[in-house]
Amino acid sequence: MSAPDTFGLQLVKYTNVAASAILIYDYFVTLHSEVQWTWGRKWGIIRTAFTTSRYVPFAGALMTSYSAIKIWGTQDCIPFNDAVNGIHFLGIIASEVLLIARVYAFSGNKKAYLIILVSFGLAVLVTSVILSAAPINLKVPGSGESPRLAHLRGPLDLVVPSRMAS
Repeated sequence: MSAPDTFGLQLVKYTNVAASAILIYDYFVTLHSEVQWTWGRKWGIIRTAFTTSRYVPFAGALMTSYSAIKIWGTQDCIPFNDAVNGIHFLGIIASEVLLIARVYAFSGNKKAYLIILVSFGLAVLVTSVILSAAPINLKVPGSGESPRLAHLRGPLDLVVPSRMAS
């Protein structure tokens, strides 16, 4: 494995550990407020969105960290990568639902704001799913990809296609 590949792999591992540490820190700092304002309340759309956006990232972080350290050999584990992407999308969607609900409440429950926010949110969601499901090949000519790092690529990674000189 070349030095840039080793550096890139180590950087990914450190970044995953740092992000997980921040997630755990945030969880414990805000746990008291969660207990006070959320626990014991009736389940509805907002509480479901809050709980999902709060706890799903832990599963996503664990799966991402596992993917970074697991050696898949020469091929990716596509079902696992799809599950990781699904978990991340679920957390993002739940967070967006909370954001839309907050803006709607702060706007004085104006339906115009709600319509604009939901429309924009759906447009971004559809675009994200399309880009995630259809990887774009933008591989840089002459750059070889290390089999060790190949499993770290996700469907959102861009690779420039190589072109033959005429």
